[in-house]
Amino acid sequence: MTVVTVVAGAADALEGKVLLDRWVVADKVMRDEGPSSEARSVCYRAVDATGHVAFVKAFDFKALERKGDIQKLEDMAREFNHEKRVHELCLDKRLGRVTRIYDSGTCDVAGELIHFIVCEYAPRSLRDAYPPGDREVPASQRLSALRHVAAGLAQLHSIGVAHQDIKPSNAVAFDNESVKVTDLGSSSCAALPPAPHDEYSFCGQPNFAPPELLYGESGTWHKRRIGCDMYLLGNLVFTSFVGHSLTYVLAHKLPRELRHTEFTGAYELVLPVWIELHHLMVPAFLQQHVPREVAEELITIVLEMCHPDPEQRGHRRNMEGNGARYGLERYISALDRLAKKCSRIERNGR
Repeated sequence: MTVVTVVAGAADALEGKVLLDRWVVADKVMRDEGPSSEARSVCYRAVDATGHVAFVKAFDFKALERKGDIQKLEDMAREFNHEKRVHELCLDKRLGRVTRIYDSGTCDVAGELIHFIVCEYAPRSLRDAYPPGDREVPASQRLSALRHVAAGLAQLHSIGVAHQDIKPSNAVAFDNESVKVTDLGSSSCAALPPAPHDEYSFCGQPNFAPPELLYGESGTWHKRRIGCDMYLLGNLVFTSFVGHSLTYVLAHKLPRELRHTEFTGAYELVLPVWIELHHLMVPAFLQQHVPREVAEELITIVLEMCHPDPEQRGHRRNMEGNGARYGLERYISALDRLAKKCSRIERNGR
C-alpha cells in the first residue's frame, strides 16, 4: 500500500495567512487519519470578516518534490484533485447532510505554492459530541445523530459517491444538534477519474473495515464500495453504543491463525466463523448497552447492515427484491422512529 506522506514544510506554516482575500487562517486542527491518507494534509480553522468559521485542508506538493518522491507527489496531486471534484459535485447537488466546500485555491508561503480546500466547519466530531460507549449520552441523541449520518450517506450514494471511511471522527455535530458527514478524502466516485486510494481493498482504518475487504475480496464497484458504506454505518451504530468497533470485537474473538493478518486463504473459508461470531456477539454486546425498549430492533439493524457476507448484507425487504440491496432509506426511517421512541421514554423518566 502506498502511503501519501506530507513532509513538514510550508503547509505547516499557514497560521495568520489570508486565503483568497477572505479566510484568515487560525489554529491547526488535529485529524484522525486512516492508513491510506496518513498525514497527506495539514488542517486548520479559518475565519472571515463576518466571523464565519471554516475548515482548511492544505496540501504541500513542494515538500514531496524536494524529497524526490515523484510517485507520492503525483498521488498527492490526484488525491487533492479528487477530493476537490467530489466536493464540487456534492455542492452542485446541494446535499444537506454532507459538509460543503466554500473555496479552493493556492497560496504562496515563503516562495512555495500550497494548495488548499476550504470547507464547512463544525465544532465537534461525533466522537467528541457523543463519546462512544458513554452511558451518560441519551440514546435519543445518539440515534438522531446516527439518522443524520445515514441520510448523509444516502445523499452521497444518490450521486454515485461512496464515502468509505465512516467512523465517529468523520461525522461532525453543529451547535443546533445537526450532524453531517465530512472528510471525502477517501471517497470513491464511479463517474470521476480514479484516485490513488481506489487501488486499495480498504482505505480507512482496519478496525472499522468490512471483513471481506480485510481479506482482499473484490467484486463489483457497487458491492465493494456501497456495500462497504452500509457495513461502516452499521458498525458506527454498534461503536456508538458499545464503545468498540464491531470489526475489532469480532476479529479478536477469532483464532489468531484465522485473522486477516495471518490467514492467507480465501475469505469464503473463514466466512462461516465470522458469521457465527457475528450472530453471537452483536446481541450479546448491544443488549448490555442500549435501552431494552429498542434493543431488539437495533440488534436486527446491526446484524443486517454488518453481515460478514456482502451478498446477505442489507434490509430483509430489499433482499426480497423490493429495493436496492444496499439502500439506506428503511434504516433512516427506523433510526428516526427509534430516536423518537427513546425521547418519549426519556421524557417520562422510564
